[in-house]
Amino acid sequence: MRHFVGFLTGLVLAPVVVFGAGWALPRLTELKAQQATFLSAGGAVTLAVLSVLALLLAVAMAAPRLTPMVPGIAGLTLIGLSVGAVLRPELADRLPRGPGLSGALDLLPLGVFLPLGLALVIPMFLASRWTGAEHGDGVTEEEYFDGLYDEDYEDDERDRQPAAASRPSGHRRSD
Repeated sequence: MRHFVGFLTGLVLAPVVVFGAGWALPRLTELKAQQATFLSAGGAVTLAVLSVLALLLAVAMAAPRLTPMVPGIAGLTLIGLSVGAVLRPELADRLPRGPGLSGALDLLPLGVFLPLGLALVIPMFLASRWTGAEHGDGVTEEEYFDGLYDEDYEDDERDRQPAAASRPSGHRRSD
């Protein structure tokens, strides 16, 4: 189930990245034309949007508990969109109009998203990303929570404490 959800999340993540970067492109171009920096009001908003996109991508690539389907499918989608924009540019007319589309259509044929797509695909080839959480420490989630609420466990702890206190210490003080 986690791989299916990861697949769907990856399919959503790629257009978010493309449209987010496409939305930022005209704003960055305008800042450059005005010789302004990101410290201006428009620049700060653009920087915030790009920072959120970078954070989403970093979490998708680096979070060890996520399925590798999230970055893998997002990367393959970015690569596919870039290749599609070069090989079949007429398909861009069928895309729904929205914020960031014009900037995205400028960036896609330039291959801007190819290195990012490749970086997102790499985690799919790491074997450690495909193992579930249940293989991590040998205790399933159910066993873990059963141990937390088990009254016998508390009784065992009380029985062990006096035994540990009655053991002689290795260091004795001589007065």
